[in-house]
Amino acid sequence: MATQYTDENPTNHFELTEQLIYSTFEKIIRIVTERRDQLLVQLFDIKQDYLNKENTRKKQVADLEKLIQQLMETSIQQNEVGKFQEEQMRQTRAEIQKYENETPIPFPSLNTEGLDSLLKQLEKLGSFQDIAVLYRNKTKPIRKIGGQSRKKGERYIPSGLALDGEKIYIADGDNTRILIFSTEGKFIHEFDLWELKYPHGIALNKERVFISDRILDTIYTFSKTNYELIKSVKGDVSFPLGLTTDTNGEVLVADSENNRIAVFSSDLYYIREIGKDKLIFPHDVKIYNNKIFVADSNKINNIHIFSKSGDLLKSIIKLETGVGEYIFLCCDLYNNIIISDYFRNSIKIFTKDGQLIHKIKCIYPRGIVVNNNFDIICASFDDCEINIY
Repeated sequence: MATQYTDENPTNHFELTEQLIYSTFEKIIRIVTERRDQLLVQLFDIKQDYLNKENTRKKQVADLEKLIQQLMETSIQQNEVGKFQEEQMRQTRAEIQKYENETPIPFPSLNTEGLDSLLKQLEKLGSFQDIAVLYRNKTKPIRKIGGQSRKKGERYIPSGLALDGEKIYIADGDNTRILIFSTEGKFIHEFDLWELKYPHGIALNKERVFISDRILDTIYTFSKTNYELIKSVKGDVSFPLGLTTDTNGEVLVADSENNRIAVFSSDLYYIREIGKDKLIFPHDVKIYNNKIFVADSNKINNIHIFSKSGDLLKSIIKLETGVGEYIFLCCDLYNNIIISDYFRNSIKIFTKDGQLIHKIKCIYPRGIVVNNNFDIICASFDDCEINIY
């Protein structure tokens, strides 16, 4: 029976109201933030299309003006040659007129309420070229998170990573625990997972931590506040590797030996599957901007992009190896794809269309994440450290 509150107990009324207000505000903030990020990506694509068209126009004008200059500098010795050149110049000038106006801006007004502010934020993030240069400047870690735990002499073997604001969650596979550090390298907390054999993938939502155990074929969820086990599910997956959560509360798991992505509710009830006939031993899965990115062992292309409904949109990026269970991936704000290629000792950054931007040497990289400042955070199996580039 539900608890009855009376006027004699106003504190409970106040607490319930306060909880409702805070939870409503948090939900609104989360939705607005997600929508803002989606708009920024859309505006970036619009801006890039505009800049590409404008650059094409300017190049065409420059080429045509250069042609006119060449014709004017040519000595006209014969009348017929002169007439021919004159006609060429007339046609060229007519072509220039087609391009003399700037490319129309593809959105109605920079002064539209809200749009100007969004565009300014977009400018702060820089152009695609600036981001590519930023990635190419990454060659060595700017910071390392130490290779030892609080227990003297004990090294951890990092596997999956998850980022929660300024906190990094690390699945320590060999020591069956989760470590939490700040992005500055300060140790925050650790909690042991005696129920597990080998925690591999890790994902977070607002209230929970989700972990895959590839040895026990089990998915676990723990409380984010006290780290107590909430629920575990065994048997729906076989050799589960990477996993992720989405804004609808679903948990997606790379169910590698079943060649699919298994979808669960936040309470770990099995819902559906994705990519059953299209994937070969999937290693990792992530969701960005309502698209599902999957890394697997396919010998043609290793990265597959699905819609939220499960339709395969495209397959891109052929890695030099597709063997093993250690391909992790993540994406930045512009859907550039960052991959830790374990067997090629490298971190690779690709455009959303699969063009290689840059490659960073890293010995046996595993879990990988990128923050909104484009810092790449990657676990290294070789030195048992977390490298930040």
